[in-house]
Amino acid sequence: MRVSNVFFHLFAIVFFIFAILFISFQNYGMTGEEGGSRFWLMRVTLLLDVVCLIMCFLRLNRNYSGIHLVCILWLLIMPLVMFVNNAPMADTVRTILWPLVFEATYLSCRGAVYRGDFLKRMFFVLAIIGAVYFFMTRFGVAHQTNTIYFCFLTLPWMMYKADRRTMGIVVLAFTVLALMSLKRSTMLAMVLLWGFYFLNGMRNRRNKIYTLIASLALVVGVYFAYDRIDEYTGGVLTERVNKEETDEGKGREAIWQITTLMIQQSSPGKLITGHGHFGVRRDSFLEISAHNDFLEVIYDYGLIIFFLYLCLWGYVVRRAYKLYRIRSSIFLPYAASLSIFLVMSMVSHLILYTTYFNYLVMFWGMTEAYVESRYLPNNNKKRIAA
Repeated sequence: MRVSNVFFHLFAIVFFIFAILFISFQNYGMTGEEGGSRFWLMRVTLLLDVVCLIMCFLRLNRNYSGIHLVCILWLLIMPLVMFVNNAPMADTVRTILWPLVFEATYLSCRGAVYRGDFLKRMFFVLAIIGAVYFFMTRFGVAHQTNTIYFCFLTLPWMMYKADRRTMGIVVLAFTVLALMSLKRSTMLAMVLLWGFYFLNGMRNRRNKIYTLIASLALVVGVYFAYDRIDEYTGGVLTERVNKEETDEGKGREAIWQITTLMIQQSSPGKLITGHGHFGVRRDSFLEISAHNDFLEVIYDYGLIIFFLYLCLWGYVVRRAYKLYRIRSSIFLPYAASLSIFLVMSMVSHLILYTTYFNYLVMFWGMTEAYVESRYLPNNNKKRIAA
């Protein structure tokens, strides 16, 4: 077995353990017994960082432009930001994880896209575990609606390489889960994904009638599903949609206003270096995160990291557009990742949690390798910029 293959499977195994430990950490966190789980989660996160670094050194990426340059700069600057803010080493370990996961996944799948199939099977298991955990907490002893994300962020992987019928079933199943979760972020993400789904179908003239009929059927189906779930929960779903609140019971608009004021009152130096990981929650009298990653990144990590964060956004949006333009079969799974990224970044927090955010990051890294393998088989073809 080649060394690269050994490290790929080691990477996948460590990531799987990392994901399972986070689910366990959340479970114990609800009972106030998360100490041991936190201990192991931190050490496995560090191990995952080390494995990714070794993989990056073994298979050096000579492409220092686009998203790869963003990853390199993030890895170089973020530790300095943490050092200036006297942050514990654990915060540095967490905040450098996503660019390492992106590069490690890209390098693993570069020239070996079939490894994406292995990763899909891994995420299928994580989706099942996440769904079971969601149902246990949603209808069991604790109504912890955030557990939907353990399953929900596997959606792009579940759509990857699925045929049209299977993909439709997957999207419909996740729509039902989103409704059951009572989380507006998941509902909005699914609405956006369905928009991409129909947009992709309408570009084919032969499918326009089919897409129109399917759209009407979906609207009717979702209406009745919404009505039944709302009736089953005693009107909770309607109340949740109509009421502006977070899980902590505070309005998002008020949180955004306070966070914006905190940014405005920051010194010029702190605007550059930020206030440290989870700085908004630590410094706000509300004791709650910004519930908007754009505001959170500015306050926590400063304007330099915020610029890199915007570059990440630009990369994801451009890649989605180019996949749509070339009619790629991976467009809809990628659109699912964009939908989740967009909605959760705007009304919740995603980049703060170095756990299920990396479900998306790993998919983006695999997609980058897929694009190079599928559409750039030799140097004579026009490069699709990252």
